[in-house]
Amino acid sequence: MKIDKESDMLKALKEIRHLTEPNLRKRVFVAFSYPIIATELIVPHVPEHLRYMAEAEDQIFLSGPFIREGQIVGEGMTILHADSEVKAAEFMRNEPLVRRGLRRFDLKLWELREGTISVATRLSESKVILT
Repeated sequence: MKIDKESDMLKALKEIRHLTEPNLRKRVFVAFSYPIIATELIVPHVPEHLRYMAEAEDQIFLSGPFIREGQIVGEGMTILHADSEVKAAEFMRNEPLVRRGLRRFDLKLWELREGTISVATRLSESKVILT
């Protein structure tokens, strides 16, 4: 039995295009950040980081730390609304913990394709619930 790798590849590419055609395909930049010095040297600067992130929230799709019980400062992830890698990198370079040399980051372009986001709002409690 002869295997036609080129034909199989072309068939697969055609099916991939068909299957991904209805996907959202929104592109965003994802920054993974990592502490590069001891936690006790970072913690005093965390309030500045939190203020920066809150003030720039319109540039952020989602952001937060990876959680390990008992760990105050660890790795984090920020998904940015940015039209270029240059702008996304500039945002991250200006983040106070990175700017001070306390954290480093890796930036990747990511395409949203699958998933579900549900939002419920409780106006009487000023609460938004994501599921």
